[in-house]
This record gives sequence, C-alpha cells and structure tokens, in this order.
Amino acid sequence: MTPPWTVTPDKVQAAIKRIVETSRPRKLILFGSFVRKQTTRNSDLDILVITGNDVDDPRRESVRIRRALRGISMSMDILVITERKFAELSNRPGLIYREAVRHGEVVYQAA
Repeated sequence: MTPPWTVTPDKVQAAIKRIVETSRPRKLILFGSFVRKQTTRNSDLDILVITGNDVDDPRRESVRIRRALRGISMSMDILVITERKFAELSNRPGLIYREAVRHGEVVYQAA
C-alpha cells in the first residue's frame, strides 16, 4: 500500500498549479529524485520558484506558498529566489541552483 505522503504525478501537478496561482512566479523548476524518476516512499518534491525582482522577501514568499500548498499530502522542499539573484548564483559550483539548471525540468515559465 502506498503511504499517503508519497510524491505522485497528480500531487505534483496540483502543487504546480497552486504555486502559479499564488505566487505568479517567472519560472518553476522541479529537480531531484522526482525528475530523475528515483523517488522512494520517503522522497520529497524539490521545487525552485524563481520570482520577479519585485519580491522583497523570498522567505516570506516561501511561507505564502507553503500555506497555499496545505492539503497536498507530500513532503516538499521549496526554494524561492528572485530572477536577479538566480542569474547571479545559477552557475556557481556547489550551489543547488546549478543542479536545478543542469538536471531540473522547467514546468512553468511566465510569458
């Protein structure tokens, strides 16, 4: 029997939809075990939320997003960063942003 907190494609799509509706990000990138198709019963969903530069406090935005995701029963690791900061850090070795760029999957991009 599958535990109720398991990461599933339906839950992932629901999370993407809520994040887009709540945060209006510039881009969403999924990365980690879900994208590699190596999830286990204890996996989480890794989501990079790239916001516009008008977001003053990425931590506060992360809290807003987490609140919007209540009711979706899976563990999620949500990283929020502005476009400007992402451009600065996305190619730095050793940072998670680089892994997201290299091995992640863009699931939403604002027009």
